[in-house]
Amino acid sequence: MIPPQTETSGVVSPLVIPRPGHRISRSDIDKDALKVLYRLHRHGHIAYLVGGGVRDLLLKRKPKDFDISTSAHPNEIKKLFANCRLIGRRFRLAHIYFRGNKIIEVSTFRTSSEFDLEDGPIRSDNTFGTPVEDSFRRDFTVNALFYNISDFTVIDYVNGLNDLHDRVVRIIGDPFVRFEEDPIRILRGVRFAALLDFTLDPASQKAIRSMKDQIWQGATPRILEEIFRMFGRGKGRNAFALLRKLGLLETLFPEVYHHIKAEGADEYMGILSRLDASFRKGKELTPSLILSTIYYPLCKRATARDPRGDKIQIVRETITPLAERIQVPRKVQDAMRQTIAAQTRLLGLKSRKFRPKTILRKSYFPGAMELFELTAGGDNEGRKLITEWKKMGSNFSRTPAANTQKSRKRRRRDPTKRKNRPS
Repeated sequence: MIPPQTETSGVVSPLVIPRPGHRISRSDIDKDALKVLYRLHRHGHIAYLVGGGVRDLLLKRKPKDFDISTSAHPNEIKKLFANCRLIGRRFRLAHIYFRGNKIIEVSTFRTSSEFDLEDGPIRSDNTFGTPVEDSFRRDFTVNALFYNISDFTVIDYVNGLNDLHDRVVRIIGDPFVRFEEDPIRILRGVRFAALLDFTLDPASQKAIRSMKDQIWQGATPRILEEIFRMFGRGKGRNAFALLRKLGLLETLFPEVYHHIKAEGADEYMGILSRLDASFRKGKELTPSLILSTIYYPLCKRATARDPRGDKIQIVRETITPLAERIQVPRKVQDAMRQTIAAQTRLLGLKSRKFRPKTILRKSYFPGAMELFELTAGGDNEGRKLITEWKKMGSNFSRTPAANTQKSRKRRRRDPTKRKNRPS
């Protein structure tokens, strides 16, 4: 157990772990992020690797992003990097661009616990701060650790190393206050706990159960983004179970909640387990596929109630209210309707009335097959159907052969042979 930080005369004394005492190696840090850190340091600025990058390196995980915080102000950062673009209105951030569409985000240390929402009131001033102030204005302790490029130490102002050791996601400060400031932090806490296989601390759990309906006070696009992140990183089953445990499933997806209450959660857990396995195999999980896995059991039940009905219409009537509640883009909704409605046809391969080539020609067939592997892959019969469809799909070409149709050649008219016209 790491001894806690102390406060002397109102000044927080950080815990500083020297290089031999932690797991972070520069060989594991993105080379372009290192370039940014070193250039800031050489020009006399404090430069820290921050956030999830430090957390993941300490856990021996591969970071998704390498974010940097510095004492340099935005305009000073821009002067140092020709490939820099400043963004943001309430608080200016520097995006430094590298080959391969890579962006290293650099922020100036901020003060207080104010949060940055694009849809909130715009402030004309940038409130810069110190490393300790920047640390305490972050959301969770495990995300508030710093790696100092000047001496390769890890700096901890908020007891984040203890929580990392204990595998706990704990919000910094009073959970009721911090969730009131930004309700989306509720979903972020669930996402981090699910992603890391950590537990939420009891105080945060109590606050979430009490404030779960306040999520809708946050911006709906941010809610949707958190849902995609929660279920699209290989830990969807964990996230679903935690949402259900904390009462958030009823808040976000009330129809799913009531369906599970009546019929159990086994089907959902099976589909999400296969979705997670797909991610671990390197498959990119699209927004339409993620939401289709959540909504499919509802559509399956609705279709079973009206087996002769129009499948597309039934799916549309089922998912439209759910999708509009969280402002799913129309293009994503269209893809969901087609792929979900196609599941019944994919299951009906053995039917005499069904012609497989009809659906093989459709542009949505690949997406329908992605979902079919998740919905039908739970038993032997379903896996046999998946194998047969894959075999047919690999042997079927949607592009007609070049010589199947002879192009009609336009005959050129002989100008000497004029058609007689009446005078």
